[in-house]
Amino acid sequence: MATTASQPLDPAARARERSMALAGLSDLVMIGVALTAALWGNSLMMAAETLRGTLLWALEMVLLVLMRRIHRGQTHQFDYGAGKLEQFANLVIGLVMGVGGLWVGISAAYRWWNPPEHSTLGMGFAVFAGAANVVQNGLALVSLWRAGRDGTSLILIGQVRTRLAKLVSSFIVLGALCVGLVAGDTLWGEAAEVLGAGFVSVVMLQLTFALWREALPALLDHTLDEARQASINRVLARHFEGYEELLTVRSRLSGNTALIEVVLGFQPARQMGEVQAVVDAICDDVSHLIPGALVSVIPVASRA
Repeated sequence: MATTASQPLDPAARARERSMALAGLSDLVMIGVALTAALWGNSLMMAAETLRGTLLWALEMVLLVLMRRIHRGQTHQFDYGAGKLEQFANLVIGLVMGVGGLWVGISAAYRWWNPPEHSTLGMGFAVFAGAANVVQNGLALVSLWRAGRDGTSLILIGQVRTRLAKLVSSFIVLGALCVGLVAGDTLWGEAAEVLGAGFVSVVMLQLTFALWREALPALLDHTLDEARQASINRVLARHFEGYEELLTVRSRLSGNTALIEVVLGFQPARQMGEVQAVVDAICDDVSHLIPGALVSVIPVASRA
């Protein structure tokens, strides 16, 4: 729903914005901690976390700005809502995650054949940073899930999935760092970091595939599924005697929102009030059968 200066922001929308802002702020702090650990401990795992965290933080800020515009109705140039914008944002997240995953995998392979030396104190700090990263990702995931559990914001859905992947990865990173600290510059220590980095790479690439698989169909116009098409047909059949001609029925998805347009023909001699009553009844019935749908019934003069 569009908001205006006189209309207060919906509490659910405010909660979504607050959860993303807090997650972004905590991410920014963790980026600094991870960068320090990566440089001090010469840790590929923490370097990967720094790169991935920085890219995702920048995207989170873009998505936060987009979400604020959506919540305040500042997307008037998009006639069919901002669903495609949200899916495009998720597509970009997937692209960045994929590039990051490839970089981590290539770097892990290089490290296996060219093992570097590690600072013991630096690795100790890296373990601390890894533990802090687990806690931070867990708290951020809970906050984002609570704000987006109604499933109405694709931006929040994408953020929850991304944060879950980061939490899983941070656990693997912490485990590998602990092994590396104990084993030191031995084969076991280097194997733990390389295998851990490889696992993180796979998780990132899997998330990329999942986000692209969901976003691409929504970015390409397609009609509603057969079940919802049948619901529209049942409503039109129920009100068949209320109009003279069925001209057009169009439908498509914009993100998770169903957009439905029906053009009906009425005799020119009919009263406007009578026509409007039929239009309103059809809109109400379709909206009841397809919750959240944007329904438009357009009356025109019948050609019959």
